[in-house]
Amino acid sequence: MVIFKRKKVLSLIFLFTLYTCIYAATINDTKTLLSNLLSDYNTDVRPIEDQFSAINVTVTAYIKSIQEFDEVQEKFSFVGALAVTWQDANMVWNPYHYGGLYQLSVSYKNVWVPELILSSPSEDVNSLGKSWNKVRYYSSGIAVWVPIDLIESTCAVNVRNYPFDTQECVTSFNSMGYEEAEVLLIPGKTEFDFSVYQENSLWAISGTKVSVQTVGASSQIDLVVSLKRKPSFVIINVILPILFLSLLNILVFILVPESGERISYCITVLLAVAVFMTIVSDMLPRSSEPVPLISYKLMIDMILSSLIVVVAVLNLRVYNKDKNTPVPKWLQALYCFLSCRKCQGTKVFALRKEGKSGKIKAMSINEDTTTNTESKLRHLSEAIERIYTITWKKISFMIDWISFVTFTVASFLSFVCFIAATVNN
Repeated sequence: MVIFKRKKVLSLIFLFTLYTCIYAATINDTKTLLSNLLSDYNTDVRPIEDQFSAINVTVTAYIKSIQEFDEVQEKFSFVGALAVTWQDANMVWNPYHYGGLYQLSVSYKNVWVPELILSSPSEDVNSLGKSWNKVRYYSSGIAVWVPIDLIESTCAVNVRNYPFDTQECVTSFNSMGYEEAEVLLIPGKTEFDFSVYQENSLWAISGTKVSVQTVGASSQIDLVVSLKRKPSFVIINVILPILFLSLLNILVFILVPESGERISYCITVLLAVAVFMTIVSDMLPRSSEPVPLISYKLMIDMILSSLIVVVAVLNLRVYNKDKNTPVPKWLQALYCFLSCRKCQGTKVFALRKEGKSGKIKAMSINEDTTTNTESKLRHLSEAIERIYTITWKKISFMIDWISFVTFTVASFLSFVCFIAATVNN
């Protein structure tokens, strides 16, 4: 059995060697073949016997790398190639007549090719192909043309969920100059070929699609690329600083009024939020629909920062109010309520020494003691003034804590709502 297999392999090697010796194409064979094929070749005539039939052109899309995705100018460019295949009736020959030559490369300028025009250009309208491109023909008449180029196309950008957004860019090629009954484009694959693809640092391709449609009277092939942004850079450089600025903004209510730095502090944070609004707006397209959610988030932060400045200014006026100006009853009641004190109906205690032991005993206003009424009232008055007197400084302290809690909750709610809305969509 082993001897039989060895004999079979040796026979195949011998036949292949004999074939290559008999059919060894020379340079003269190639020249002769080119001369015979191109002598009466007309590039303006569709290479099909039945001129009432359409040439089926198969297109397979390859992508090498994403060159650029400009959200501001709405421009998408990538390095890619289209493997275009069709049957050319003028380029058929018998390999045995030309030293076994079964394939041939010809400059695409010298033969008929299906002109593919980029119908969604970002700048100039150009046809696909360069002067150095070659078309490879096989003896059966099959033509393979693989033009490689930097394809720059427009792309409608939707940055509503920035930086957790996904984009869908459509690059279209049209066989202009020919009707669909003359040149019919057929997708070789329904998706891109990623065999030579290199990952991009900012964008990930989440899906691709290749489809054909009729535009007017001609056939058009659409190359759809779905892009998903990698948000790490924006999270670190934009989202987290916005959160930290919101937290820093709230700390103005913990800063003591005696420092004299409250107003300058909150205005500085307000300006920092305004700077971030400018930075983010430069990164986004000038579009009113849809408006990015991050713009709403920054606007809310701007409003909160402005309100913090207003509250800080008014609270300083309350803090420095004249002591002789009485505090309104409703402010006193509010202060008592928030400080968990019932100013009305509460027993007030005075302190006195009891007997020789020197023990201090709490004395209620209703207690019957040997202390005269005048002394008792004086002690009670001092206790009330010390414990329950509500001054403008205490009201200012109350406003600080109310503002601190309110703006903290508002800042966290706006941040959580922004993240939930952008990520879930």
